Amino acid sequence: MKFLLYLAILPSIIIGYLIYRSDKVEKEPILELIKAFALGIVSAVLTIFLSYVLGIIKIDVTSIHTLLGLFFYVMIGISFVEEGCKWLSVYLLLHKNKNYNYLFDGIVYAVFVSLGFATIENIIYSLVGGLKAVLIRGVLTVPAHAFFAVFMGYYLSFTKLSKLEGKSGKHRLFLLLSLLIPTMLHGLFDFLLLSQEPIFLVLFFLFVIFLYTISIVQIRKLSKMERPFLTKTYCSRCGNLLSDGFCSNCQKNIEEESI
Repeated sequence: MKFLLYLAILPSIIIGYLIYRSDKVEKEPILELIKAFALGIVSAVLTIFLSYVLGIIKIDVTSIHTLLGLFFYVMIGISFVEEGCKWLSVYLLLHKNKNYNYLFDGIVYAVFVSLGFATIENIIYSLVGGLKAVLIRGVLTVPAHAFFAVFMGYYLSFTKLSKLEGKSGKHRLFLLLSLLIPTMLHGLFDFLLLSQEPIFLVLFFLFVIFLYTISIVQIRKLSKMERPFLTKTYCSRCGNLLSDGFCSNCQKNIEEESI
C-alpha cells in the first residue's frame, strides 16, 4: 500500500521539480508553491462536491450510447468542472500576489495547482485500480493535467501583461482563453480515451504526442523570453500611463491588480 502511495505521488514530484528548474530568472518561494499545491487539493475536493451536487457523479459513462452525448458529458461534466475549479484556485492565488512578477510565473503556479489536483486524483485511483492504474495515469494523466495547466498559466500571464498595457480587449480575450483552452484540451483528451473506438484511440495517442510536444515548446518559449511585467503601468479604465498609481486623465488613484 505504501509503495502504491509513493508511486502515485512520484509523477507530481518529478514534474514539479522540472517546472521549478525551468523558472530561470527568479524562482518562486517554496511556501508559495506549497500553497499552490494545497489549493490544487482544495480544487479536487471542490470538484468532487460539485459532481455530487450536480449529479454528474451518478452518470455511468457506459450508459451514454452516442458519441455526441459522450462528447458533451466529457466537456461539461468532467472537463469544465475540473478545469473551472483549478482555474478558480489559480486566479485566487495570483490575484494581487506580489511574487507573480514574471511572465513564466503564471505557468509555475498553474502547474503546481494542477499537480495538487492530480496527486489527490491519482491516490484515489491507486486505491481503486491498483498498480496498473497508477502506472498508466503516471505516464498519461498526471502529465496531461500539468500540460493543461501550462496553457492556463500562459494565458493568465498574458492577461496580466495586457492589463498592465491598458489593452482591455486583449485582457478579456486572454482571460477567457486561460479557461477555455485547458477545458477543450482536457475534454478532447478524455473523449478520445473514453470513446473506446479504435480510430479514436489512435487519435488519442497522436493527440497525447501533440499535447506533450506543444506544451514543452510553450514552456521553453516563455522560459527563454522571461522578463518582469512592465514597470510602467496603465490605467485599466482609459489606458493612460499611471504615475505612482495616479491617472492624470481620470484624476483618480487606480489600484493596480495582478490579473
